[in-house]
Amino acid sequence: MGKKQLDAADRMTLQGCLEMRQSIRQIAFRLGVTKTTVYRELERNARHITGGQKICHDRDRLVVCNTCRMKAYCQKDRLYYDYVYAIDVSDRRRKLSRSSPKLAPNLISIVDAQVSAGVLLGQSLHHIYASSKPLKGICSEATVRRLCYRGNLSVKPFQLRKYVVYRREYANHERPRTRNIQALVGRTYKDYKRAVASHKKANVVQYDSLIGMKEDRQVILTIAFPKFGFQFGRLVDKCSPLSVVRAVEAIRDSIGNEVFMQIFPINLCDNGVEFAFFFRIEADERGEKLCSTFFTNPYRATDKAECERLHEFVRYFIPKGKSLDGFTQDTIDDMFSHINSYVRKSLGDRCPYDLVRRKFGKTFLDQIGIKRIPKKKVRLLQII
Repeated sequence: MGKKQLDAADRMTLQGCLEMRQSIRQIAFRLGVTKTTVYRELERNARHITGGQKICHDRDRLVVCNTCRMKAYCQKDRLYYDYVYAIDVSDRRRKLSRSSPKLAPNLISIVDAQVSAGVLLGQSLHHIYASSKPLKGICSEATVRRLCYRGNLSVKPFQLRKYVVYRREYANHERPRTRNIQALVGRTYKDYKRAVASHKKANVVQYDSLIGMKEDRQVILTIAFPKFGFQFGRLVDKCSPLSVVRAVEAIRDSIGNEVFMQIFPINLCDNGVEFAFFFRIEADERGEKLCSTFFTNPYRATDKAECERLHEFVRYFIPKGKSLDGFTQDTIDDMFSHINSYVRKSLGDRCPYDLVRRKFGKTFLDQIGIKRIPKKKVRLLQII
């Protein structure tokens, strides 16, 4: 274990372990860092609240006050760890250390003179930098642009060519939160990448929820096999974690535990409200572990891009804004049967149905309600 910069996933795991009342030694071992790193993180990025009394023996046992029963009316010094607050404090500290220019004032004045003269003539920063030997000897082109954007030069950013044309990212002050932080311990996206790397032949299953209208009472739980471009779905209640768990358990009961362990060993979903209890599918009624579940980073659709990409075919049948309340499971099965019988160039002019049938057998496809549609009869039209 060596020095390590904690990222967002590490801080989420840290908070989950603290709320599970794990020791500093256990947390450091899980994160792969030293105990000093954990103590430093709590000292620098936790929320300190000063009270009248400064001695609290319970906090020595709990490390932080997150799970203390007396925190609502405690008058002692308190220490709360929240991963969103810790990320914001760390980002502000890092930006503050990099905000002041490292160039000497006399060098900045030389850069300002060169850049201002060129911008007044309508020249771009690249043209100014490429045509000026003094600028090349002082700094890089990226530094020149950074000085301009930060206001260290007399030239304003809006005076640059195409400044208003290109889209820029602005700070988002509302960082998304995860509802069940303890469920993320051992199930973050970093843990998922490690599981995939150590089980390269295992089938990966990605889950997502697809909505029609905001007023709908049901959504489509899409289940994708990225290796085969295969996807099927189940109608579940909107914003109902238990409905999602029951849908996956129904699939498990229909195909059997042994087949479920073979086809669904690694499962990845997002942090939406529908997947708050998703980790419950890992074990059966007897407590025997059947699979592993993982969560993507909050609001990071690219973590399961294959599943998102396959939603394009669903939108051929169900455009955005069309209600799902009148749909039945038979309609959803028929829709995905046509989608999985559609020949893909990326699959070598084969369809996902044939690939999954060759890998897992036709019995599995029949059990989940997916049928083979003849090529001449495949239909990708909107459901009326």
